[in-house]
Amino acid sequence: MASKQINTTRFFEFNYSPVLNLFDTDHIAQRVNYQDFVPFGDDNALPRQLIKLAREVPVHRAILNSKTTYILGQGIQSSDPVTQKFIEVPNNHKEPFWYTLKKLVFDYLTFGNCYYELVTNKKRSFVFIYHQDASRVRLHMDGKQALIQPDWSLFKGKGDKEVRSVSLFPDFSKGSDGLLHAMVQIKDYEPEFTYYGIPSYFAGIRNIIISGLTNIWNQTRLESSFATPGLLVIPGVNSDEAADELDAMFQQYKGALSSKANEIIIQYLSDLGPGISSQEAKFISFQREKEDNWTDLHKQSEISLITIHNWFRTLTPYSDDKSGFDSGRILNEYEIAITTVIHPIQEIFLQSLQTSLYECNLVIRDFEFINTPPISRINPLKFVWEVRRDSGLDYDKNDPAQKVLILQLQNTYVTPNPSAP
Repeated sequence: MASKQINTTRFFEFNYSPVLNLFDTDHIAQRVNYQDFVPFGDDNALPRQLIKLAREVPVHRAILNSKTTYILGQGIQSSDPVTQKFIEVPNNHKEPFWYTLKKLVFDYLTFGNCYYELVTNKKRSFVFIYHQDASRVRLHMDGKQALIQPDWSLFKGKGDKEVRSVSLFPDFSKGSDGLLHAMVQIKDYEPEFTYYGIPSYFAGIRNIIISGLTNIWNQTRLESSFATPGLLVIPGVNSDEAADELDAMFQQYKGALSSKANEIIIQYLSDLGPGISSQEAKFISFQREKEDNWTDLHKQSEISLITIHNWFRTLTPYSDDKSGFDSGRILNEYEIAITTVIHPIQEIFLQSLQTSLYECNLVIRDFEFINTPPISRINPLKFVWEVRRDSGLDYDKNDPAQKVLILQLQNTYVTPNPSAP
């Protein structure tokens, strides 16, 4: 009679509902004491819910990956030997800084926050930098400490031995290794939020959810040979145990039939909060003549994701355009993205790194991202040295021959006059 979705798509586990019930502010005076840390989301599980959305919704993940790739460009470089050495070996894990930066940028886009940890000594004779998973970091109420817990759902309260405390930059605290540690936070600004940033796509979170739900619906319809009569929504299922009991009850009615044809899809919904049901139980009938409505909803939600992310269709692996490959549009959108999205975010990271590393006696100079368009076209308004730099060639800003605009070079070629003798 009935079948349920696989565990990874249960709503209480996927936890869509609490995502939509974010506190209006994270100002600590507005809330009860949360064991001295500031919860991120009304149940402190917002980062986990956001990363689940990123894992489950293909176009959403594709945009996050695409933006990360373009922001990182083709790598980072510096003509300064000290800075270049740091880029190549930023810590004792021998991990190139480009890879560390990739994780930081992805966290920033996904959670609206990213964290890196500085490690140095009293003499500031060296500095290491490490990425910290943003989903594991919460901030102390005093605004001076970062708390790291591998799994916040297992937090045991004050005295939890799994929690490690690190001072927030510009303060440093002594670690168990005898060295000085500081956590640096980069956050996306959100009014009324003091401690955490909110990802830029959060205003369109419902479209992301719709895209994920339509994917689940399409999968289930395919598995049941498009013969599923409908969807049974059951609210108030807030734990694995409760879901398993319902599964067992439905299995008794289902019997030994193995075919998925004509089976009802069951979705469990967790409550929004204690005593607050997400909605009433109901049955949604799937009518064949209305399948196009689901298809249109799926397409529209995926198209909307590009706008929600403040991104561009031609720079995303997904596109609904039927006009084919348009190199002009790709380059135009890339140039807009460079100015409005890529360079501003690169500058945020560069300023943070310059400020924090300076406190550890490391001055980074000439730190540059190598930005290369997805297809080649030389910008006539760039200098020769800029084109050589972007192409990965040696360049010299002070060379007079390279301080010429490409447009000026093009104008040096004189078109022969056919009428000339």
